[in-house]
Amino acid sequence: MNIKVIRVDLPVKHVLTYSRGSISVARAIVVELEQDGLRGHGEVQENPHYNITVEELTEHVLKIQEMLEDYAMADPVSMWRYLNPVLSVSPYAQSAVDMAACDLWGKIRNKPLWYIWRLRPTLPLPKTCFTIGIDTIDQVIERFHENPNWPIYKIKLGGKNDMQMVRELRKLTNAVFRVDVNGMWNVETTLHHAPELKELGVEFIEQPLSPEDWEGMEILKNQSPLPIMADESCASENDIDRCAEYFFGINAKPCKFGGLTPMRHALDHAKEKGLKILLGCGIESTIAISASAQFASLADYLDLDGPQLIEKKVGTGVCSENGELTFPDENGTGVCVLFR
Repeated sequence: MNIKVIRVDLPVKHVLTYSRGSISVARAIVVELEQDGLRGHGEVQENPHYNITVEELTEHVLKIQEMLEDYAMADPVSMWRYLNPVLSVSPYAQSAVDMAACDLWGKIRNKPLWYIWRLRPTLPLPKTCFTIGIDTIDQVIERFHENPNWPIYKIKLGGKNDMQMVRELRKLTNAVFRVDVNGMWNVETTLHHAPELKELGVEFIEQPLSPEDWEGMEILKNQSPLPIMADESCASENDIDRCAEYFFGINAKPCKFGGLTPMRHALDHAKEKGLKILLGCGIESTIAISASAQFASLADYLDLDGPQLIEKKVGTGVCSENGELTFPDENGTGVCVLFR
Protein backbone atom coordinates (compact mmCIF):
# COMPACT_ATOMS: atom_id res chain seq x y z
CA MET A 1 0.00 0.00 0.00
CA ASN A 2 1.25 3.48 -0.87
CA ILE A 3 0.51 6.57 1.20
CA LYS A 4 0.78 10.22 0.23
CA VAL A 5 0.17 13.41 2.20
CA ILE A 6 -1.09 16.39 0.20
CA ARG A 7 -1.14 19.86 1.75
CA VAL A 8 -4.33 21.78 0.93
CA ASP A 9 -5.20 25.39 1.78
CA LEU A 10 -8.93 26.13 1.88
CA PRO A 11 -9.61 29.87 1.54
CA VAL A 12 -13.00 30.84 2.96
CA LYS A 13 -15.44 32.97 0.98
CA HIS A 14 -15.62 35.43 3.87
CA VAL A 15 -13.44 35.63 6.96
CA LEU A 16 -15.20 33.51 9.58
CA THR A 17 -14.94 34.98 13.07
CA TYR A 18 -15.85 33.06 16.15
CA SER A 19 -15.23 33.71 19.84
CA ARG A 20 -11.65 32.37 19.77
CA GLY A 21 -10.43 34.07 16.60
CA SER A 22 -10.89 34.44 12.85
CA ILE A 23 -10.16 32.17 9.90
CA SER A 24 -9.41 33.37 6.38
CA VAL A 25 -7.69 30.18 5.20
CA ALA A 26 -8.17 26.73 6.71
CA ARG A 27 -4.95 24.74 6.42
CA ALA A 28 -5.49 21.02 5.94
CA ILE A 29 -3.89 17.78 4.81
CA VAL A 30 -5.36 15.16 2.54
CA VAL A 31 -4.16 11.58 3.00
CA GLU A 32 -4.21 9.38 -0.09
CA LEU A 33 -3.94 5.59 0.20
CA GLU A 34 -3.40 3.50 -2.92
CA GLN A 35 -3.81 -0.24 -3.26
CA ASP A 36 -4.35 -2.34 -6.39
CA GLY A 37 -4.73 0.80 -8.51
CA LEU A 38 -7.53 2.21 -6.33
CA ARG A 39 -7.24 5.30 -4.15
CA GLY A 40 -8.96 6.42 -0.98
CA HIS A 41 -8.86 9.90 0.52
CA GLY A 42 -9.22 11.45 3.96
CA GLU A 43 -8.87 14.99 5.21
CA VAL A 44 -8.26 16.83 8.46
CA GLN A 45 -7.63 20.49 9.17
CA GLU A 46 -5.21 21.92 11.66
CA ASN A 47 -6.57 23.31 14.94
CA PRO A 48 -4.65 26.31 16.33
CA HIS A 49 -6.69 26.19 19.56
CA TYR A 50 -5.11 22.83 20.37
CA ASN A 51 -1.74 23.74 18.75
CA ILE A 52 -2.27 21.16 16.01
CA THR A 53 -0.52 22.22 12.78
CA VAL A 54 -0.42 20.76 9.28
CA GLU A 55 3.33 20.28 9.72
CA GLU A 56 2.76 18.17 12.84
CA LEU A 57 -0.06 16.23 11.18
CA THR A 58 2.12 15.48 8.17
CA GLU A 59 4.94 14.30 10.40
CA HIS A 60 2.64 11.92 12.28
CA VAL A 61 1.18 10.44 9.11
CA LEU A 62 4.56 9.88 7.48
CA LYS A 63 5.67 7.83 10.50
CA ILE A 64 3.50 4.98 9.21
CA GLN A 65 4.87 5.06 5.66
CA GLU A 66 7.26 2.14 6.18
CA MET A 67 4.59 0.17 8.06
CA LEU A 68 2.39 0.27 4.96
CA GLU A 69 4.96 -0.58 2.29
CA ASP A 70 4.24 -4.32 2.47
CA TYR A 71 0.76 -4.02 3.97
CA ALA A 72 -2.44 -5.00 2.16
CA MET A 73 -5.64 -3.84 3.82
CA ALA A 74 -8.28 -6.45 4.50
CA ASP A 75 -10.62 -4.06 6.32
CA PRO A 76 -10.33 -0.65 8.06
CA VAL A 77 -10.79 -2.08 11.57
CA SER A 78 -7.72 -4.31 11.28
CA MET A 79 -5.73 -1.49 9.75
CA TRP A 80 -6.79 0.96 12.47
CA ARG A 81 -5.62 -1.49 15.13
CA TYR A 82 -2.35 -2.12 13.28
CA LEU A 83 -1.53 1.60 13.08
CA ASN A 84 -2.97 2.67 16.44
CA PRO A 85 0.25 2.19 18.46
CA VAL A 86 1.88 4.88 16.29
CA LEU A 87 -1.06 7.16 15.43
CA SER A 88 -2.88 7.21 18.78
CA VAL A 89 -0.79 10.21 19.87
CA SER A 90 -2.57 12.27 17.19
CA PRO A 91 -6.28 11.48 16.76
CA TYR A 92 -6.46 14.18 14.05
CA ALA A 93 -3.79 12.48 11.92
CA GLN A 94 -5.31 9.10 12.70
CA SER A 95 -8.68 10.39 11.54
CA ALA A 96 -7.39 11.41 8.10
CA VAL A 97 -5.69 8.04 7.61
CA ASP A 98 -8.77 6.12 8.71
CA MET A 99 -11.06 8.18 6.45
CA ALA A 100 -8.80 7.29 3.52
CA ALA A 101 -8.80 3.62 4.53
CA CYS A 102 -12.61 3.54 4.75
CA ASP A 103 -12.93 5.27 1.39
CA LEU A 104 -10.46 2.85 -0.19
CA TRP A 105 -12.18 -0.16 1.39
CA GLY A 106 -15.50 0.84 -0.15
CA LYS A 107 -13.86 1.27 -3.54
CA ILE A 108 -12.18 -2.16 -3.22
CA ARG A 109 -15.54 -3.73 -2.38
CA ASN A 110 -17.25 -1.69 -5.10
CA LYS A 111 -19.89 -0.36 -2.68
CA PRO A 112 -20.63 2.87 -0.78
CA LEU A 113 -19.37 2.84 2.79
CA TRP A 114 -22.84 3.52 4.21
CA TYR A 115 -24.10 0.42 2.37
CA ILE A 116 -21.37 -1.80 3.80
CA TRP A 117 -22.06 -0.47 7.30
CA ARG A 118 -25.84 -0.72 6.86
CA LEU A 119 -26.29 2.99 7.43
CA ARG A 120 -28.50 3.72 4.43
CA PRO A 121 -29.22 7.47 4.35
CA THR A 122 -32.98 7.01 4.01
CA LEU A 123 -35.07 10.12 3.60
CA PRO A 124 -35.96 12.31 5.27
CA LEU A 125 -32.55 13.03 6.74
CA PRO A 126 -32.12 15.91 9.18
CA LYS A 127 -31.46 19.22 7.44
CA THR A 128 -27.98 20.66 7.76
CA CYS A 129 -27.40 24.23 8.92
CA PHE A 130 -25.49 27.18 7.45
CA THR A 131 -22.98 28.97 9.69
CA ILE A 132 -22.90 32.74 10.17
CA GLY A 133 -19.85 34.06 12.02
CA ILE A 134 -19.46 36.96 14.44
CA ASP A 135 -19.43 40.26 12.56
CA THR A 136 -20.95 43.71 12.35
CA ILE A 137 -24.71 43.74 11.99
CA ASP A 138 -24.45 44.96 8.39
CA GLN A 139 -22.08 42.13 7.50
CA VAL A 140 -24.23 39.54 9.27
CA ILE A 141 -27.24 40.66 7.25
CA GLU A 142 -25.19 40.57 4.05
CA ARG A 143 -24.05 37.00 4.77
CA PHE A 144 -27.66 35.98 5.29
CA HIS A 145 -28.79 37.53 2.00
CA GLU A 146 -26.06 35.59 0.19
CA ASN A 147 -27.56 32.34 1.59
CA PRO A 148 -31.22 33.14 2.25
CA ASN A 149 -32.93 29.78 1.75
CA TRP A 150 -31.46 27.54 4.41
CA PRO A 151 -33.90 25.96 6.88
CA ILE A 152 -31.43 26.23 9.77
CA TYR A 153 -28.73 28.77 10.65
CA LYS A 154 -25.92 28.26 13.14
CA ILE A 155 -24.99 31.63 14.60
CA LYS A 156 -21.57 32.06 16.18
CA LEU A 157 -21.79 34.06 19.40
CA GLY A 158 -19.37 35.20 22.08
CA GLY A 159 -18.73 38.70 20.72
CA LYS A 160 -19.88 42.20 21.65
CA ASN A 161 -23.27 42.26 19.91
CA ASP A 162 -24.55 38.71 20.39
CA MET A 163 -28.23 39.33 20.99
CA GLN A 164 -28.48 42.08 18.40
CA MET A 165 -27.15 39.66 15.77
CA VAL A 166 -29.84 37.11 16.62
CA ARG A 167 -32.61 39.75 16.77
CA GLU A 168 -31.71 41.21 13.38
CA LEU A 169 -31.46 37.81 11.73
CA ARG A 170 -34.85 36.83 13.14
CA LYS A 171 -36.38 39.80 11.30
CA LEU A 172 -35.22 38.24 8.03
CA THR A 173 -36.26 34.60 8.32
CA ASN A 174 -38.46 32.05 10.06
CA ALA A 175 -35.68 29.45 9.90
CA VAL A 176 -34.56 27.50 12.94
CA PHE A 177 -31.61 29.04 14.79
CA ARG A 178 -28.84 27.35 16.74
CA VAL A 179 -26.17 29.32 18.56
CA ASP A 180 -22.57 28.27 19.19
CA VAL A 181 -20.57 30.15 21.82
CA ASN A 182 -17.33 28.08 21.78
CA GLY A 183 -17.04 28.33 25.56
CA MET A 184 -16.92 32.13 25.90
CA TRP A 185 -19.93 32.80 28.15
CA ASN A 186 -20.29 32.22 31.87
CA VAL A 187 -23.29 30.84 33.76
CA GLU A 188 -24.79 34.25 34.43
CA THR A 189 -24.57 35.38 30.81
CA THR A 190 -26.04 32.12 29.55
CA LEU A 191 -28.99 32.21 31.93
CA HIS A 192 -29.56 35.88 31.11
CA HIS A 193 -29.66 35.32 27.34
CA ALA A 194 -31.33 31.90 27.19
CA PRO A 195 -34.97 33.00 27.74
CA GLU A 196 -34.82 35.57 24.93
CA LEU A 197 -32.94 33.17 22.66
CA LYS A 198 -35.75 30.67 23.17
CA GLU A 199 -38.31 33.35 22.24
CA LEU A 200 -36.26 34.11 19.12
CA GLY A 201 -36.56 30.53 17.93
CA VAL A 202 -33.20 29.14 18.99
CA GLU A 203 -33.22 25.35 19.18
CA PHE A 204 -30.22 24.83 21.46
CA ILE A 205 -27.03 26.47 22.73
CA GLU A 206 -23.75 24.80 21.82
CA GLN A 207 -20.87 24.93 24.33
CA PRO A 208 -21.70 28.14 26.22
CA LEU A 209 -19.11 27.55 28.97
CA SER A 210 -15.46 26.66 29.17
CA PRO A 211 -15.08 22.86 28.86
CA GLU A 212 -13.55 22.79 32.35
CA ASP A 213 -16.56 24.44 34.01
CA TRP A 214 -18.47 21.29 35.00
CA GLU A 215 -19.99 22.98 38.03
CA GLY A 216 -21.44 25.66 35.79
CA MET A 217 -22.75 23.10 33.36
CA GLU A 218 -24.62 21.38 36.16
CA ILE A 219 -26.34 24.68 36.94
CA LEU A 220 -27.27 25.16 33.29
CA LYS A 221 -28.65 21.65 33.03
CA ASN A 222 -31.02 22.41 35.89
CA GLN A 223 -31.90 26.02 35.06
CA SER A 224 -31.48 26.74 31.34
CA PRO A 225 -34.74 26.94 29.37
CA LEU A 226 -32.81 25.79 26.29
CA PRO A 227 -30.98 22.47 25.81
CA ILE A 228 -27.18 22.65 25.99
CA MET A 229 -25.02 20.80 23.45
CA ALA A 230 -21.38 19.81 24.15
CA ASP A 231 -18.60 20.41 21.68
CA GLU A 232 -15.26 21.20 23.31
CA SER A 233 -16.43 19.36 26.45
CA CYS A 234 -16.61 16.16 24.39
CA ALA A 235 -13.09 15.92 23.01
CA SER A 236 -12.97 12.10 22.83
CA GLU A 237 -15.07 9.04 23.55
CA ASN A 238 -13.71 9.12 27.10
CA ASP A 239 -15.80 12.25 27.72
CA ILE A 240 -19.15 10.75 26.69
CA ASP A 241 -20.15 9.33 30.08
CA ARG A 242 -19.51 12.62 31.85
CA CYS A 243 -21.21 14.64 29.12
CA ALA A 244 -24.31 12.48 29.54
CA GLU A 245 -24.64 13.86 33.07
CA TYR A 246 -24.58 17.52 32.03
CA PHE A 247 -25.58 17.88 28.38
CA PHE A 248 -28.49 17.26 26.05
CA GLY A 249 -26.22 16.03 23.26
CA ILE A 250 -22.74 16.12 21.73
CA ASN A 251 -21.14 17.53 18.60
CA ALA A 252 -19.48 14.48 17.01
CA LYS A 253 -16.58 14.83 14.55
CA PRO A 254 -14.23 12.08 13.29
CA CYS A 255 -11.11 13.97 14.40
CA LYS A 256 -12.22 13.73 18.03
CA PHE A 257 -12.39 9.94 17.95
CA GLY A 258 -9.50 9.11 15.63
CA GLY A 259 -11.50 8.38 12.49
CA LEU A 260 -14.68 6.82 11.17
CA THR A 261 -13.87 3.35 12.48
CA PRO A 262 -13.86 4.30 16.20
CA MET A 263 -16.59 6.89 15.62
CA ARG A 264 -19.10 4.09 14.98
CA HIS A 265 -18.56 2.79 18.51
CA ALA A 266 -18.55 6.31 19.99
CA LEU A 267 -21.92 7.15 18.44
CA ASP A 268 -23.42 3.92 19.73
CA HIS A 269 -22.00 4.74 23.17
CA ALA A 270 -23.49 8.23 23.10
CA LYS A 271 -26.90 6.94 22.05
CA GLU A 272 -26.86 4.32 24.81
CA LYS A 273 -26.31 7.19 27.25
CA GLY A 274 -29.34 9.04 25.86
CA LEU A 275 -27.36 11.82 24.18
CA LYS A 276 -28.54 13.48 20.98
CA ILE A 277 -26.04 13.47 18.10
CA LEU A 278 -25.05 16.62 16.23
CA LEU A 279 -22.86 15.57 13.31
CA GLY A 280 -20.47 18.49 13.06
CA CYS A 281 -17.59 19.84 11.01
CA GLY A 282 -15.03 22.60 10.76
CA ILE A 283 -14.13 24.52 7.63
CA GLU A 284 -13.68 21.35 5.60
CA SER A 285 -13.86 20.34 1.98
CA THR A 286 -16.10 17.74 0.39
CA ILE A 287 -13.51 15.06 1.26
CA ALA A 288 -14.03 15.31 5.03
CA ILE A 289 -17.73 16.13 4.78
CA SER A 290 -18.43 13.06 2.63
CA ALA A 291 -16.71 10.89 5.22
CA SER A 292 -18.71 12.33 8.13
CA ALA A 293 -21.95 12.15 6.16
CA GLN A 294 -21.78 8.35 6.16
CA PHE A 295 -23.30 8.63 9.67
CA ALA A 296 -26.11 10.99 8.64
CA SER A 297 -28.79 8.38 9.31
CA LEU A 298 -27.62 8.12 12.94
CA ALA A 299 -27.67 11.86 13.58
CA ASP A 300 -30.40 13.93 15.21
CA TYR A 301 -28.90 17.16 13.83
CA LEU A 302 -26.48 17.97 11.01
CA ASP A 303 -23.86 20.70 10.72
CA LEU A 304 -22.10 19.76 7.49
CA ASP A 305 -21.81 23.08 5.68
CA GLY A 306 -18.00 23.20 5.40
CA PRO A 307 -17.84 23.19 1.57
CA GLN A 308 -20.36 26.05 1.45
CA LEU A 309 -17.94 28.28 3.37
CA ILE A 310 -14.85 27.82 1.18
CA GLU A 311 -13.87 29.13 -2.23
CA LYS A 312 -11.82 26.16 -3.36
CA LYS A 313 -13.40 22.99 -4.71
CA VAL A 314 -11.06 20.06 -4.16
CA GLY A 315 -13.39 17.24 -5.08
CA THR A 316 -16.92 15.95 -5.50
CA GLY A 317 -18.93 13.81 -3.13
CA VAL A 318 -21.74 14.31 -0.65
CA CYS A 319 -23.04 17.84 -1.06
CA SER A 320 -25.63 20.07 0.54
CA GLU A 321 -27.84 22.68 -1.05
CA ASN A 322 -30.10 24.79 1.13
CA GLY A 323 -29.87 22.20 3.89
CA GLU A 324 -30.51 19.07 1.82
CA LEU A 325 -27.80 16.39 1.66
CA THR A 326 -27.29 14.61 -1.65
CA PHE A 327 -25.26 11.38 -1.90
CA PRO A 328 -23.38 10.61 -5.13
CA ASP A 329 -23.32 7.36 -7.09
CA GLU A 330 -19.76 6.63 -6.02
CA ASN A 331 -18.29 3.90 -3.88
CA GLY A 332 -16.39 4.38 -0.65
CA THR A 333 -17.26 7.68 0.99
CA GLY A 334 -18.33 9.03 -2.42
CA VAL A 335 -15.30 11.24 -2.96
CA CYS A 336 -13.63 11.96 -6.29
CA VAL A 337 -10.69 14.36 -5.86
CA LEU A 338 -9.89 17.04 -8.42
CA PHE A 339 -6.13 16.86 -7.88
CA ARG A 340 -3.34 14.29 -7.66
